[in-house]
Amino acid sequence: MGVSQSCDDALREKHVVVVGGGYGGTVVALKLQGKCKITLIDPKEAFHHCLGALRSCTEDGFARKVFIPYAPAFEENFKRGMVEEVDPTAKKVKLVGGEEVSYDYLVMATGSMGAFPCRVSGADDTSVYVEKYTDMLQKIKASTDIVVVGGGAVGVEMAGEIATDFSDKQVTIVHSRDYLVEGDLAPKFRKGLEDQLRAKGVKLVLGEKVSNLSELPQDFSSRCTVKTDKGTEIEADVVLVCVGLPCNSSAYATSLSNCMEKTGHLKVNQFLQVEGLDDVLAIGDCCNVDPLKLAYMAAMQAELAVKNLELLAQGKTKLKAWAAPGTLMVVPVGRNGGMFQKDSLVFGSFLSRKIKSEALFTSRYWRDMKQKVPEAEDSEV
Repeated sequence: MGVSQSCDDALREKHVVVVGGGYGGTVVALKLQGKCKITLIDPKEAFHHCLGALRSCTEDGFARKVFIPYAPAFEENFKRGMVEEVDPTAKKVKLVGGEEVSYDYLVMATGSMGAFPCRVSGADDTSVYVEKYTDMLQKIKASTDIVVVGGGAVGVEMAGEIATDFSDKQVTIVHSRDYLVEGDLAPKFRKGLEDQLRAKGVKLVLGEKVSNLSELPQDFSSRCTVKTDKGTEIEADVVLVCVGLPCNSSAYATSLSNCMEKTGHLKVNQFLQVEGLDDVLAIGDCCNVDPLKLAYMAAMQAELAVKNLELLAQGKTKLKAWAAPGTLMVVPVGRNGGMFQKDSLVFGSFLSRKIKSEALFTSRYWRDMKQKVPEAEDSEV
């Protein structure tokens, strides 16, 4: 009997529970389907493709394309619910409402939280989120002055989307750093982004922090004044907050507090096992492996987690260690621009457009989830 067969037999008897159906959790669930009993738990009914979500604010009907239903991909292996507690002693997770799900192995992939439109929160049906994006699009269409708070990758993408599709709008980025986008990036990469944004008419207010963020209307209902710590004042019809995304620790904050950093991230070892819990792994934005949280890294950690689960099921003690990849970053500036860096190599709009900016990986994720992208005419609300 071969090693792979032994691995399959050992894992087949196990129940793996995955909490969180984002870029990491879905990969674990897809890779394990057919190999063992698998339960993917998420409060939403659909995977939110947030890499493409910002275009929902500028393109009619696009919002339907960034919510990919779980049920067709996972069928009875998907459970819609919100985990509120983990009991590692009893090897159970408890859902809001009282239901408990037992596990042999647990993978925490709860991701991060953030303000709309970068993220959606809660447990609403997809139709509610689509309507919210549709309303946001109408507000942007009706506006004159738009301020994007945050000049990281998300803020740059948001500004680029609006400036590309609505050249009549005045878009301003306010960013506390004196440079755009975090990470180990070349000056040429950042300069390329700045040049492309300015070419589209985007104003950059760098090295200044918004000082009245809590006072600004959250529902985009009225014109307001954005103020910075340097005394700059900017009138805005719409203010979009695209600042750092905090860890989503709600599923384990009370029960696994001794395994958490102050930021809420779960402490993991080099094999992605949560500190002190050999049968609990954490991947993606909710673990403390890398400070830079990116979708492709969550997927890579998911694949490593699957390999280690197979080894654990066989009783192996020598697991596969996580090795951080080199620099890989694509930041679109609208559908026709952007910058791309691979290790020390930097490329401009052409490759950025072909890799990400044109389609934002939308077809790929629908294909991974065993479904087809809805046609434009079917995407209208």
